[in-house]
Amino acid sequence: MPAAPRAVIAWRSEAAHLLAGQGFSRNLRLLKAAEFEAVLKHRCAVRSRYFQVMGRPNDLGHARLGMIVSKRQFARSVDRNRLRRQIREVFRLEVANLPPLDLVVRPHGPRADYPLLTDLREAFSMAAKKCGVS
Repeated sequence: MPAAPRAVIAWRSEAAHLLAGQGFSRNLRLLKAAEFEAVLKHRCAVRSRYFQVMGRPNDLGHARLGMIVSKRQFARSVDRNRLRRQIREVFRLEVANLPPLDLVVRPHGPRADYPLLTDLREAFSMAAKKCGVS
Protein backbone atom coordinates (compact mmCIF):
# COMPACT_ATOMS: atom_id res chain seq x y z
CA MET A 1 0.00 0.00 0.00
CA PRO A 2 1.56 3.34 -1.02
CA ALA A 3 2.11 5.89 1.70
CA ALA A 4 -0.11 8.95 1.69
CA PRO A 5 1.52 12.33 1.08
CA ARG A 6 2.46 14.24 4.23
CA ALA A 7 0.04 17.08 3.48
CA VAL A 8 -2.89 14.68 3.41
CA ILE A 9 -1.93 13.14 6.74
CA ALA A 10 -1.49 16.55 8.38
CA TRP A 11 -4.81 17.77 7.00
CA ARG A 12 -6.66 14.75 8.39
CA SER A 13 -5.22 15.21 11.87
CA GLU A 14 -5.94 18.96 11.84
CA ALA A 15 -9.50 18.37 10.67
CA ALA A 16 -10.10 15.80 13.40
CA HIS A 17 -8.58 18.19 15.93
CA LEU A 18 -10.85 21.08 14.87
CA LEU A 19 -13.96 18.92 14.71
CA ALA A 20 -13.39 17.97 18.33
CA GLY A 21 -13.64 21.67 19.23
CA GLN A 22 -10.20 21.79 20.77
CA GLY A 23 -8.46 24.31 18.55
CA PHE A 24 -6.67 27.48 19.63
CA SER A 25 -8.39 30.03 17.44
CA ARG A 26 -7.66 33.75 17.12
CA ASN A 27 -10.50 34.70 19.44
CA LEU A 28 -8.67 32.91 22.30
CA ARG A 29 -5.47 34.98 21.84
CA LEU A 30 -4.30 38.42 22.83
CA LEU A 31 -3.06 39.79 19.52
CA LYS A 32 -2.53 43.53 19.81
CA ALA A 33 0.01 45.47 21.85
CA ALA A 34 -2.83 47.51 23.36
CA GLU A 35 -4.44 44.32 24.71
CA PHE A 36 -1.15 43.29 26.36
CA GLU A 37 -0.68 46.80 27.78
CA ALA A 38 -4.18 46.81 29.26
CA VAL A 39 -3.45 43.57 31.13
CA LEU A 40 -0.05 44.78 32.32
CA LYS A 41 -1.47 48.12 33.52
CA HIS A 42 -4.31 46.40 35.40
CA ARG A 43 -1.69 45.21 37.93
CA CYS A 44 -3.36 41.97 38.92
CA ALA A 45 -0.58 39.39 38.97
CA VAL A 46 0.16 36.05 40.58
CA ARG A 47 3.51 34.31 40.82
CA SER A 48 3.83 30.57 41.00
CA ARG A 49 7.12 28.77 41.22
CA TYR A 50 7.78 28.92 37.48
CA PHE A 51 5.35 31.47 36.03
CA GLN A 52 3.92 34.91 36.52
CA VAL A 53 0.31 35.15 35.37
CA MET A 54 -1.28 38.57 34.96
CA GLY A 55 -5.01 38.88 34.50
CA ARG A 56 -7.71 41.40 33.66
CA PRO A 57 -11.46 40.75 33.39
CA ASN A 58 -12.97 41.06 29.91
CA ASP A 59 -16.49 41.30 28.50
CA LEU A 60 -16.09 38.57 25.89
CA GLY A 61 -17.45 35.67 27.92
CA HIS A 62 -14.30 33.56 27.54
CA ALA A 63 -10.64 33.68 28.54
CA ARG A 64 -7.86 34.80 26.20
CA LEU A 65 -4.14 34.11 26.40
CA GLY A 66 -1.01 36.12 25.70
CA MET A 67 2.58 35.04 26.34
CA ILE A 68 5.83 36.88 26.98
CA VAL A 69 8.79 34.52 26.56
CA SER A 70 12.03 36.49 26.51
CA LYS A 71 15.10 35.81 24.45
CA ARG A 72 17.25 36.71 27.45
CA GLN A 73 15.85 33.80 29.45
CA PHE A 74 15.57 31.33 26.54
CA ALA A 75 18.35 32.10 24.09
CA ARG A 76 17.47 29.35 21.63
CA SER A 77 14.32 29.85 19.57
CA VAL A 78 13.65 26.11 19.82
CA ASP A 79 13.32 26.43 23.60
CA ARG A 80 11.12 29.54 23.39
CA ASN A 81 8.79 27.96 20.86
CA ARG A 82 8.56 24.68 22.80
CA LEU A 83 7.59 26.57 25.95
CA ARG A 84 4.98 28.59 24.03
CA ARG A 85 3.46 25.39 22.63
CA GLN A 86 3.31 23.85 26.10
CA ILE A 87 1.70 26.96 27.62
CA ARG A 88 -0.89 27.03 24.81
CA GLU A 89 -1.69 23.37 25.40
CA VAL A 90 -2.27 23.87 29.13
CA PHE A 91 -4.45 26.90 28.37
CA ARG A 92 -6.40 24.96 25.74
CA LEU A 93 -7.14 22.23 28.26
CA GLU A 94 -8.14 24.72 30.97
CA VAL A 95 -10.03 27.37 28.96
CA ALA A 96 -13.43 25.81 29.70
CA ASN A 97 -12.76 26.11 33.45
CA LEU A 98 -11.53 29.71 33.34
CA PRO A 99 -13.68 32.82 33.86
CA PRO A 100 -13.67 35.61 31.24
CA LEU A 101 -10.16 36.98 31.75
CA ASP A 102 -7.38 38.24 29.56
CA LEU A 103 -4.29 36.38 30.80
CA VAL A 104 -0.63 37.07 30.09
CA VAL A 105 1.84 34.35 31.08
CA ARG A 106 5.52 35.08 31.65
CA PRO A 107 7.98 32.35 32.71
CA HIS A 108 10.45 33.18 35.46
CA GLY A 109 12.72 31.43 37.90
CA PRO A 110 14.64 28.24 37.23
CA ARG A 111 14.49 27.09 33.64
CA ALA A 112 15.20 23.45 34.16
CA ASP A 113 12.31 21.06 33.69
CA TYR A 114 9.08 23.04 33.98
CA PRO A 115 6.26 20.95 35.54
CA LEU A 116 3.85 22.89 33.37
CA LEU A 117 0.54 21.19 33.83
CA THR A 118 0.20 21.46 37.60
CA ASP A 119 2.07 24.74 38.13
CA LEU A 120 0.30 26.62 35.35
CA ARG A 121 -3.15 25.26 36.27
CA GLU A 122 -2.63 26.49 39.82
CA ALA A 123 -1.39 29.86 38.57
CA PHE A 124 -4.47 30.27 36.33
CA SER A 125 -6.86 29.52 39.21
CA MET A 126 -4.96 31.84 41.60
CA ALA A 127 -5.08 34.64 39.02
CA ALA A 128 -8.83 34.13 38.56
CA LYS A 129 -9.40 34.43 42.33
CA LYS A 130 -7.10 37.41 42.79
CA CYS A 131 -8.54 39.39 39.90
CA GLY A 132 -12.00 39.22 41.45
CA VAL A 133 -13.45 36.59 39.14
CA SER A 134 -13.92 33.07 40.50
